[in-house]
Amino acid sequence: MDRVEVGRVFQMFDRNRDGMITKEELSMSLEKLGIFISNKEVTQIFESIDVNGDGFVDVDEFGMLYRTTVNEENEEEDMLEAFNVFDQNKDGFITFEELSSVLSSLGLKQGIALEDCQRMMTKVDADGDGRVNFIEFKQMIKGVGFPS
Repeated sequence: MDRVEVGRVFQMFDRNRDGMITKEELSMSLEKLGIFISNKEVTQIFESIDVNGDGFVDVDEFGMLYRTTVNEENEEEDMLEAFNVFDQNKDGFITFEELSSVLSSLGLKQGIALEDCQRMMTKVDADGDGRVNFIEFKQMIKGVGFPS
């Protein structure tokens, strides 16, 4: 993410081109994007972005928010890519057999015993359907719902 890209996005929000985004400019820009939220929510968002508390968001403050948002999107894409490695038949679920196959191909002994894979998956299979969906996979990767 370079400064030029952040500057370009910043300019879309800086409606009067004074180098600062006001709460009103943020609200109007969000509405133009089809995002309609209450004044209270706009205030909360604005205050979280306005790090120095001067009542304006400058390009550096905006850049921190923008980079955080883009990094979260990249993280999601990375997780989906990892999920797709295990979801060999691309049906949106990881089965015991698929887990075993991938672990075996990586040379991990856990992939050999189907019972071991079943035990591993049972720890993250929140809905109990015997398969791991993408949401369950993300929770496992982030360490949520995956007891040690």
